[in-house]
Amino acid sequence: MSMGKAVTALNTPNTTSNFLPADGNWELRLLPMKASLAMVEGVAITAETNGADVTGYYRTQVAVENLNGDDTMGILAEPIATTDTDYATAGKLKGVYVPMTPEAEAYFTVGAWTFTVADVGNTVELHSDFKSLAVDTEGKGATITGYISSTRGKCKFNMPKTEVA
Repeated sequence: MSMGKAVTALNTPNTTSNFLPADGNWELRLLPMKASLAMVEGVAITAETNGADVTGYYRTQVAVENLNGDDTMGILAEPIATTDTDYATAGKLKGVYVPMTPEAEAYFTVGAWTFTVADVGNTVELHSDFKSLAVDTEGKGATITGYISSTRGKCKFNMPKTEVA
């Protein structure tokens, strides 16, 4: 497995301020990634779809509210850079933290708005960077489960969700 230059050893939690598992309810797995898509460590990922079909690869989120089957499937444990030798390879295996239960908690960074203790319990959107939460925007991305500071908290991803028109 090509890990790139700036990656820590497999099974070593990332130290970014992006999403990061916060409890023991996560498993590190190798999942096949979409070709030619750079992603930072700690970004929320989902299964890639083409219409109603799942392609078999994973990518960053594209719908901030987890619409159209774009449920968060895990947290990327290592970055994918344009300089990686396998960057353009469809199906390259990369480390992903996968929740083993719907109650799995993750640390998050505030990507937009003002975060206070009063936000605990709210269900909000993923921020458009897919590595943080828009804490004052009602949505389906994640439920805030804990307050750490005005810029950091704990959440659980609401998956899977089915939305009916």
